[in-house]
Amino acid sequence: MRREELYREIGQIDDALIEAAEHSGAKGRVRRSRFSKRWIVLVACLIVYSSTATALLATEYTKNKAAEPYIRYLTAEDMELAPPVKYEADKFLQALASGNDEHVYIAVNRLVESFNDPQAREQALKKLQPFLTDDSPRIAESAAFAIDVLSKSYRSPYLHKMADGSIIFALFNNYSDYGTQNVLWRIKDDVLEPYFSFAAPSMYIKEILPSPDRKLLAVVTSSNKSEFVQILDVEKGTISPELVESARIRHGAQRKLEAWTRSDHENYSYADQLAWKDNDTLAFEGSLSYRDTEIIENVAVTYRFKDKVMEVQPVK
Repeated sequence: MRREELYREIGQIDDALIEAAEHSGAKGRVRRSRFSKRWIVLVACLIVYSSTATALLATEYTKNKAAEPYIRYLTAEDMELAPPVKYEADKFLQALASGNDEHVYIAVNRLVESFNDPQAREQALKKLQPFLTDDSPRIAESAAFAIDVLSKSYRSPYLHKMADGSIIFALFNNYSDYGTQNVLWRIKDDVLEPYFSFAAPSMYIKEILPSPDRKLLAVVTSSNKSEFVQILDVEKGTISPELVESARIRHGAQRKLEAWTRSDHENYSYADQLAWKDNDTLAFEGSLSYRDTEIIENVAVTYRFKDKVMEVQPVK
């Protein structure tokens, strides 16, 4: 009902009440009726306003529900709701003077990331020099590595020079009993970038082993329960399946052993004695676990990267 029609009907009802009151001689009640008329109109206006507002809100809600957000893929940056913080060398340079060995150690390693900024690189090189003789062997070794990279000397055994001209390495070398930081860095065409990191449960890089022709890179990673092996073709950007778990499943099938895959992807198995037999074939010894750790099988594994062929032989 339109507001004008509502007001007209209210007025007609109230006039009828007034007329009835006059015929009965109740003048005081007539005055109260006129007073009530104003209240009736006010209440009616409130009802109309409330109904209109509710209708508008309902319409807006329906419109919003019909336009749900469409997100194809959530990146880490998307979930931060803002651009990621740009690397800033200043806070790491300041940390060098903190007197806190842990902060100094982290800062020494992170300052390698100043590589792409000539001014920041020169400043880092100057500030890192005193730490070459630090009382902490770990800090001193990290400073030597950082200076080797930032000065572009590239003499460290932790640097792996590949056939495509790139250099692959990890930071925080051997910071844990289990290995090194779980990030491979690459310098190519004089630009430093994070190249690859390994999915959980891998937390550490234990070993990096280039093929003889420097085209492939075998990497052993670990958690505190398991070890994993993968091969990367650095130039093409391809990677092999995870070889320890693949060997465990293959050997389990051959020996009729249950080889269930855990939800956390831990395998309680280990790899040792990695060696390249040729430019394409990697060999290692595996200690494979079944029924958690109830059964341990020792095997010799070979994997041909190009053909994706694995052989697993028991070792007595």
